[in-house]
Amino acid sequence: MAIVLTAIMVLSHIAANAQRFRVLSHHERDSIIALLPKMPDNEEKLGNLYTISRNHEMMDSIIYYSMKAYHLAKQLGNTDYVAATCVVIGWYYNTIGKYAIAPKYFNEACDIYESRKDSKGQAMMFSSCGDSYIGMRKFEQGLSYKLKALSIFAYTDDRASTAQIYRTIGMSCTQFQQYKPALEYLDKALSNDTIADNKQGIERDYYYIALAIQMSSTNDEKDNHQIVKDYLLRALQLQEQINDNIFASKTCALLSLLYNYMFLTTMNLEYADSSYLYYHKGRLITDQTNYHGDDDIYRIASAEHQLISGNYITATQMLQQQIDSPSLSPITLALLNQALKLSFKYNENYQGLFELTQRLERDRKRIYISEFELDFSRYNSRKELSDQLHDMIVTAEKRTMFYESEKGNLAIARLVFIYILSCTVAIIALFLYQIVKNKQYNAILQQQTEEITAANEELWALLGEAQQQSELITEQTIEMKRQRNKLASINLRIVINLDIASRFQTSLMPTQETIQRIFKKTFVIWRPLEEVSGDFYWVTEAYGYKFLAVADCTGHGIPGASLSMLGISFLNSIVARIDLHNINAAEVLTKLRYRITESLTRGSVNNEDIHDGMDIAVCIFDNKNSKLSYAGAYRPLWIVNNGQLTEYKPDKIPIAVDKDRNSDFTNNEITLQQGDRVYIFSDGITDQFGERENGKLSKFKPKRLRELLCNIYNLAPERQMREIESTIDQWRGNCEQTDDITVIGVIEA
Repeated sequence: MAIVLTAIMVLSHIAANAQRFRVLSHHERDSIIALLPKMPDNEEKLGNLYTISRNHEMMDSIIYYSMKAYHLAKQLGNTDYVAATCVVIGWYYNTIGKYAIAPKYFNEACDIYESRKDSKGQAMMFSSCGDSYIGMRKFEQGLSYKLKALSIFAYTDDRASTAQIYRTIGMSCTQFQQYKPALEYLDKALSNDTIADNKQGIERDYYYIALAIQMSSTNDEKDNHQIVKDYLLRALQLQEQINDNIFASKTCALLSLLYNYMFLTTMNLEYADSSYLYYHKGRLITDQTNYHGDDDIYRIASAEHQLISGNYITATQMLQQQIDSPSLSPITLALLNQALKLSFKYNENYQGLFELTQRLERDRKRIYISEFELDFSRYNSRKELSDQLHDMIVTAEKRTMFYESEKGNLAIARLVFIYILSCTVAIIALFLYQIVKNKQYNAILQQQTEEITAANEELWALLGEAQQQSELITEQTIEMKRQRNKLASINLRIVINLDIASRFQTSLMPTQETIQRIFKKTFVIWRPLEEVSGDFYWVTEAYGYKFLAVADCTGHGIPGASLSMLGISFLNSIVARIDLHNINAAEVLTKLRYRITESLTRGSVNNEDIHDGMDIAVCIFDNKNSKLSYAGAYRPLWIVNNGQLTEYKPDKIPIAVDKDRNSDFTNNEITLQQGDRVYIFSDGITDQFGERENGKLSKFKPKRLRELLCNIYNLAPERQMREIESTIDQWRGNCEQTDDITVIGVIEA
């Protein structure tokens, strides 16, 4: 989410360089778009294409017109617009999440600014590249770019640009859950924006501070909710004033989530209404701008709206769909985690499912009872009918008896007995039938009750197991976050310490101005393998002599750099106390070996375990007499004249603790000829691996370096340096740099 910040602020600087950007109304913009197909490919069309790309609110149209402007600028050779369109294109790819594409365009713009000595433009491109690498989850690489940009702005009064760098570093820390340093950087950004009266920067500072506090809080921290709400409402007010639609959409999404949490913890319906209000307001902005970078957050808010409405199953399904999405950002994952915790807390006992089970059981019982009542009413109807029939028969018998009293007494008695017996049998049969049917109903009801009870017990067992697994996962997640936070903190400290060590080492080594002041024509190639180097070069002038050395210390990185700084200090001390009657390179190496040996063995009992030291070539130029004194410890001296290379081999004696190789160094006194080119170098360039056509890796080797120097010796120093760098880069190809590389060529002393 932080990616949209950097390049948007860069655009104003690019527009100032292009000197053609202006704000258009919608009517003016549409009129220019209609005329574009009829316009020839010239500067006017280029300016209109770029202006439309800056004025359009639709993301698809922005990339369409900026790409057309980019290609036309290339065609016309207009580097102003090439740089300007590169920034817009890089911003677009960062905004839509295609972070791997963006650095190509940022680096192209950076090269243009570097050629123009535009340090501010360079710094902004460094910051944009940092956003791209952070988006690719390469936190340390992205942070190194941010620190480069910050180091440039630290020496200027550009408060707004400095605040922008602080803001993106703070947002990067938020993405990797480093909330304390995130808030510190964001506070620095807000202070600088306030001094610069930069409203756009202030509203974005408010937004990112609110986001960091929200992500570091739990759903129950009501005080933090109020603080976050205040920051977001201030941000939205400023965003609406300056029409910052993309960040207004972001702020509305976060406000919708925040009001959901506040409603579910207070059950205040006004908060629910506010959540719906900002949800629909933000959605309207995304439809107008076609910016969908925060769609995942809006989906989380929509799922919580379902939760508020009581649609637990729908809410759970929507959150599950978000979990299954493969491309969620760290911020979206954190917000999704808060939503899931809120969902489980709001429906933690699955009461709705339990009540549904009870309701089904009650409905089944109600159905059985209704059927029983219906059968019993039928029985009562039959009994009434039998009673009526009985009364009719009795009445008929009385009449028969009245007329045939004498004759029918026996028959009547028989009929009455048969009738009573039949009725009794019928009633008994009916009761027996009803008893059997009730037993069947009771058996079915008992079986279903047992099945429901067993199902409930199984469900509760599963719920208990799921709860245990959830607690275990939560514990593991907390531990993983703690370890990740610890590693991120360690990595940040390492990056900062390396940056400081690099500055210390660079401050001890001679500057380009010093080298140019001492030697008339020369070049220096110094490429550390890491942030700090085990190689160093040393240049000084004293007593009418010019001193030059290239050294390769044991190892690289911080150990090598530490030894290199020690070597530079000793060389300066040796020259300050040198015997004026015996100035030669071998004497310098002898004293340097003594100083290094004394320093490394100080306080050590067993010197056999000490193998640290350095290989070095030392040259002393005597321009007055056209002489050169050279001595080397494993590092040679090459002189090229008229296409022929002469090599002065070094002594195979190290500048280190070595009892077996402790003899004197050889001093080579060389008479310099007109046109001599002197070269000394570390073994990093000849040992560099490159992949050949057969797929095997091989070293660059001294033979290739000899041929290269014999071909380019007559070029200017800058051309020689570029040819050497280009050749070694082409040789390396996709292989990593294997060691520190240092090459110094003295064309004219």
